[in-house]
Amino acid sequence: MKKKTPRAISLEVLEEVEQTDHPLDQILTKSFKRYRHLTPLDRAFLTELTYGLLRWRNRCDWLIYKFSNIPLKEIDTKILNILRLGFYQILFLTKTPVSAAVNESVNLAKKIKGKKGGGFVNAILRSYLRNKEKISFPDLKKIPTLHISIFHSYPCWLIERWLKELGEEETLKVCIFNNTIAPLTLRVNTLKIDRDGLMERMKMKGLKPFPTKFSDEGIYLVDPSPVSDLPFKKEGLYLVQDEASQLVTLILDPKPGERILDACASPGGKTTHISQRMGNKGEIYAIDISNAKLNVIRRICESLGVNIVKTIKGDARMPLPLPNMLKFDRILVDVPCSGFGTIRRNPDLKWKKQLEDIKRLSQLQFSILKNLSNYVKEEGILVYSTCTIFREENEEIIERFLEQFKEFKLDELQRILPEKLHLYIKDGYFKTFPPQDNMDGFFVARLVKSRC
Repeated sequence: MKKKTPRAISLEVLEEVEQTDHPLDQILTKSFKRYRHLTPLDRAFLTELTYGLLRWRNRCDWLIYKFSNIPLKEIDTKILNILRLGFYQILFLTKTPVSAAVNESVNLAKKIKGKKGGGFVNAILRSYLRNKEKISFPDLKKIPTLHISIFHSYPCWLIERWLKELGEEETLKVCIFNNTIAPLTLRVNTLKIDRDGLMERMKMKGLKPFPTKFSDEGIYLVDPSPVSDLPFKKEGLYLVQDEASQLVTLILDPKPGERILDACASPGGKTTHISQRMGNKGEIYAIDISNAKLNVIRRICESLGVNIVKTIKGDARMPLPLPNMLKFDRILVDVPCSGFGTIRRNPDLKWKKQLEDIKRLSQLQFSILKNLSNYVKEEGILVYSTCTIFREENEEIIERFLEQFKEFKLDELQRILPEKLHLYIKDGYFKTFPPQDNMDGFFVARLVKSRC
């Protein structure tokens, strides 16, 4: 049986992205494991195709709209994605010959929809190539929302919002930045090795590691191979984690011997980071809603040598299944969120999330924060964090909470964080925001419970 090409596999990945809530990186990793015949170059090409198309899908759709006599909504889903892949290769992959992009797209369409499907794809792609100099986009000055949405490839509702909140100049900066490739950032597992030691070992393997600017445990890699091909992962010497995400644990500031609750803990990046900061001494209760998510946490803990984590299945909105109403020195409330601070790393979010999701999520976030506040000791710490940039999920949640629960106050972050991080403290909150920072967009609030 003929082995599947990266283009054919990319088509499968795109279909799963559209039909499920599974993260793109997990879908790709599953594909790498399933299709063992893929070479490192094949995996890199598959990754580029999939991530690249999801970054630029709207611009590709505009060109299909221009040259198709069938409305986009009426085009077969697989054929539509084949056309998108073809246009993405023609527009953005300069090392891929145009003839190869067209021919492979046509052949893929023939396999799925026969001669008619192949002819449809061939006609549209070749019509574009004959007329590409005549292509125009909506005028930026006359219709800024539509122009930015199509040319920079974002949903209209998101562009409307950014234009209102940020203005045109900043919106364009955000759009351009979020369409770039995010650096691969690792968190060193200091329970097994220090940063300098891991960097030296990576250099010996031909990698190009550099220390992150703000996290003392972070490394970013220049021109890395796919994560699945990186050395030392099986030894548990590091975990993939953005620098901004690493700083959340710095704000929690856990101490050895404490009892700490990590709510909504999957996939375990912050859970294991908390353990590192505690020197693997104390107790961490990791709560999540499903056994599958808890299994992921357990596997990561085992890989990194973390042995102070107790995983518990529970809904963070409801009373937790804990013995004797345990109270905690510190609680991390890393709530489910829209994730719009991570678009650069997760371009599929642009097409999965809608404006209505923000309102729904804000209600969920408040209920989680409200419930978990019951488990904080007197003078204990409650840290709320998201990887999104919308006020409804960030400042408005905390303002509403502090208005109802007077025993909690915003803690002073300047006394917790090193001076180099003070520039990210705004109105008492810790905030990173692309494109000002080469990190994901995060929001963190640290609350302290007063003595009764």
